[in-house]
Amino acid sequence: MNKQMINHLICVFICCSVVFSANAKVVAAISTLKGLVMVKPVGSRKYIPAYKGQMLKNGEWVKTKEGVFVAIVFLDGSNIKIQQKTEVKITSYRMTAKDLKTNLEMSKGQAWSDVAEQGAGGEFTITTPTAVASVKGTEFDLEFDEDSGESILTVMSGEVSFSNEIGEIIAGAMEAASASKDSGPTKKRISKEDLPSWQDKTDPGLAFKLKPDKMRKQQTGKIIKVGIQVLNAKSKAFKNSFSGTATVNSQSSELMVSADGSSWSSSVDVSINGGRGVVQVKSSRQGKSKIIVNSENAESKIIGFEYYQTKAQKRASKGKLASIASKKGIVKLTQIIQDKVLLKSQVTMGSGNVSDVLQMLETGELELEGEPIIIDNGDGTVTIKLVVKPR
Repeated sequence: MNKQMINHLICVFICCSVVFSANAKVVAAISTLKGLVMVKPVGSRKYIPAYKGQMLKNGEWVKTKEGVFVAIVFLDGSNIKIQQKTEVKITSYRMTAKDLKTNLEMSKGQAWSDVAEQGAGGEFTITTPTAVASVKGTEFDLEFDEDSGESILTVMSGEVSFSNEIGEIIAGAMEAASASKDSGPTKKRISKEDLPSWQDKTDPGLAFKLKPDKMRKQQTGKIIKVGIQVLNAKSKAFKNSFSGTATVNSQSSELMVSADGSSWSSSVDVSINGGRGVVQVKSSRQGKSKIIVNSENAESKIIGFEYYQTKAQKRASKGKLASIASKKGIVKLTQIIQDKVLLKSQVTMGSGNVSDVLQMLETGELELEGEPIIIDNGDGTVTIKLVVKPR
């Protein structure tokens, strides 16, 4: 056993009572996006900003607002483009080594699909509130109109089974079909002029280049200034004619962003003039986190940072924790931390930072819920988990 690890303490604060546990598997990836695309992870109630190259898991939701588009590629090679003002849930399972069973639950909006040829065990469907489109390999477009409750199918190539509780039809190439809650599917022949074209106009015009003024790991609380440059999405040439706003979102509540250093939050709008802007970043928590920069008609850009706690910060946290344990009469906790060195501390399953949580425990704004959870890690370190809640 490494003697340097003996008497080390790991402290974890759990700041909410909701625990999510999901072993969702990656089933697709975002290949292209334009504007602020949002993804709702499995087990979460909140949507978070997405980025190009992001892996999508089984059970996640994807949402676009007006003027926002996203293209997704699945593990079997199927390509999907999601229209603006659309909300889709992705469900996909591997049936065999080559085959997937995929369903897109589209609660509103429109999606264009170029589905890879499916094997005997494969299946690809898109479900709306009033119809189901099922294919084995084809190109088609499906729209659900919330106002009329009508599902509208357009088939460019191949065949699509189109059904609801009332009936089922097979729509072939250059045919359109519709269905609603009160009527079964019907179809008609169409011409090239009737084919949708929105899917050919979803590529972003702008991209970003991000340049932080500090590249290495920084101590918590240290400010990093990140230069933002606007580029032409295709040529990657600097676009000094651009003036407008870029939105910067943090992927964690501990990583804060600011336009000028006067106020901090998890999201901020940054002014871009002459193709350039600056956002400031700081973290109250040790570890890695990322920000996503996006704008209208732009491909989002992600960049990561890593922060650490200094020895002085660790000693201060340990001192506060010891004081709280003593005041609360938690004898076992007092004995454990008395002769140990704090290795790291963090807040999980909640917002805020360690220093603030300790301060609020001292002032009584927060209180402990139950006894501390003490775990001997078997390597000379001890993990202490404290569940806290508002008083």
